[in-house]
Amino acid sequence: MKIWLLTHSEELKKTTGTGKLIKQSLGNDCEIIEWSRVAQNNSVATLPLDKTLLIYLCENEKQKYTSESSLTIENIVIIDGTWQQARKMYNQSPYLKRFKHYEIVGLTSVYSKRRNQKNIGLCTAEVAIHLLSKYKHPATSTLQSAFYEFNQ
Repeated sequence: MKIWLLTHSEELKKTTGTGKLIKQSLGNDCEIIEWSRVAQNNSVATLPLDKTLLIYLCENEKQKYTSESSLTIENIVIIDGTWQQARKMYNQSPYLKRFKHYEIVGLTSVYSKRRNQKNIGLCTAEVAIHLLSKYKHPATSTLQSAFYEFNQ
């Protein structure tokens, strides 16, 4: 399983961003892609629809991933930015709307480096930890430990 972090350029400048923890923990199983408003990223845009999951709010039930979905998850795309940035990135990237969407609900963030814009929001590393745990990825504990240390 590979994680694709579609990252807002401002997020790359922040020392409080957790995307780098994911990359360090997963190595080649993670790609950080800087999002562009004017050009789609072909590495992400051409990922196979039947093997790719986008972590984003799901407004269209047909796009929603459920355990009954017949996907074999090989790629997970996480939009990495603030809630406002993520919404803008999603709305300005039509290619993202093609993927099945998975929405993480019922978890509370413990991230302390920045104030969350939404009470229900998780930081990028927490999203990755949840997904790695769900799919029993061997790097789950490595990322959990790195996040714990970073979040102190």
